[in-house]
Amino acid sequence: MSSKLVPALILVLLLSIQAVAKGENTNMSGRQSIQVWVADPLTKILPNAPVPENPPALVTVETVRNEYESAQIAVHATKDIRKLIVSVHPIAGKPGAGPRIEANFLGFIPVEKGTSDTPPEHLIGTPPLKIPDPLLKKKFVSVPAGTNQPIWLTIYTPKATEPGDYSFTASITADEDVCEVPIRVRVHRFTLPDERTLHLTNWFNTANVTTGLKVERWSKRYWKLLEDYARVMAEHRQNVVITPMFELISARDDGQGNLTFDFQRFDRWVALFQKAGVIGTIEGSHLGGRSDWEAKDFNAFRPKIYNPDGSVQQRPQVTVSSEEQRQFLAQYLPALCAHLKEKGWFDNYIQHLCDEPIPANAESYKKLSSYVREYAPGMRIIDASMCTEIAGALDIWVPQPTELEQKSDFFAQRKQAGDEIWFYTCLAPRGKYMNRFLDFPLIKTRLLHWANFKYDLTGYLHWGFNYWRGDPFIDLQSDWLPPGDSHLVYPSSRGILSSIRLEALRDGVEDYEMLKILEKKNAKAAHTICDSIVKSWTDYTLDPAVFRAARMRLIKALE
Repeated sequence: MSSKLVPALILVLLLSIQAVAKGENTNMSGRQSIQVWVADPLTKILPNAPVPENPPALVTVETVRNEYESAQIAVHATKDIRKLIVSVHPIAGKPGAGPRIEANFLGFIPVEKGTSDTPPEHLIGTPPLKIPDPLLKKKFVSVPAGTNQPIWLTIYTPKATEPGDYSFTASITADEDVCEVPIRVRVHRFTLPDERTLHLTNWFNTANVTTGLKVERWSKRYWKLLEDYARVMAEHRQNVVITPMFELISARDDGQGNLTFDFQRFDRWVALFQKAGVIGTIEGSHLGGRSDWEAKDFNAFRPKIYNPDGSVQQRPQVTVSSEEQRQFLAQYLPALCAHLKEKGWFDNYIQHLCDEPIPANAESYKKLSSYVREYAPGMRIIDASMCTEIAGALDIWVPQPTELEQKSDFFAQRKQAGDEIWFYTCLAPRGKYMNRFLDFPLIKTRLLHWANFKYDLTGYLHWGFNYWRGDPFIDLQSDWLPPGDSHLVYPSSRGILSSIRLEALRDGVEDYEMLKILEKKNAKAAHTICDSIVKSWTDYTLDPAVFRAARMRLIKALE
């Protein structure tokens, strides 16, 4: 189809949707049961939000090749709808491979308390609320009269797509009523490379993989479930995977204290995530931890160790700085290094010691680090850090934004010394800071990775990919846990469900990669665009329209 016909076709579709709104569509029943409008995907549509006046009737998506973008349609039910169904069909565009669109209904999550210590303009409402988040894998949903149902569109544009405009229609059926919404996807000439330079990790709970399913851990079915996790992670540009070393590796004692290590399950794990495209980087789990926050010494972790007769040794209650743990690490770490090098994985491996060290246990941390430096020379050490006293004991710092603000000179010095700096969020920061809490505006999640670019932070870490407790669709908050901090995905018998927060996170990572590419061509232009949106950790736009305009400047600069 000639590109000259596309605007005319869009005009016809606009007239069609306007006719539907007036009840003039011959496919409509006598009484209109829905009102339909187009909303920016950075807007969270609450069930009882008012229908806006004169909203856009056309879905418009600006995208580059080899990236995902999102769009959103909202449906308001003027009477009870038993079955709301949506399907998307291509109409016109350039010949050859074109964009692909998937439509999902959004599920609502109840929030009773909300994030504390945060001004109202940085929250989407006052609890109790029902907030859209999971992308449901349902063919239809029921919608009560007087409520809204958001429809999420995920658009992927293959690398081979010809630049230009592509037209689609979303057909929305509410029982007997039908409405069609036109969609225009404009594909720009720039192609996002496959290479992923931003290190991204979301920790996940291996036990929660089987939530709602009668599946034994490490069974054949369990490994299939892990494949789905790996697929979703890879599709969302995660390239670092937390690896539970002492769940995957076991040891055998010969009776004289000499240990041999079994890496078979570890190898299968790495191969699975490597095949999916997540590795990337193997993120070795912690060697110790603590139950008392102010403890001076960390408790040591070990794998399951078998005696010669097949019985399992009782794990000793020792600390990471103890002589007993040093003797264990003197065997474990060289064996791990030798295996990693044999498999060609050593350079892709990073090791956690103990999470979030503070001044009270900095000496314990440094002692453990000295063991790792001695028995695993060249192995890079990473940790979420909450003190500066451990300088020299790790290679990759992962502080929170507040720490980066308050100690900017220190971290600049660590960069000069050759250390790498990421950042993480966990329960905090709140208030005006960016984060991915459920009741925060979605733009705060996307802009996390504009902050990565602005402050030259080469990675982002979060603890909660699937750390739900109780019902994942209800129990998203506790007295100490802000809503949604525990998980970005939801369980399903048909594979895990993504969320609009995970979609926004991926969009932000893609923005980061585009900014880094522009920086190589024109650093001033890249930073001017970024600074127009993110002025500081607490000063940035919350307006989706302002953000869209800046992103278009980024795309045009790349073209």
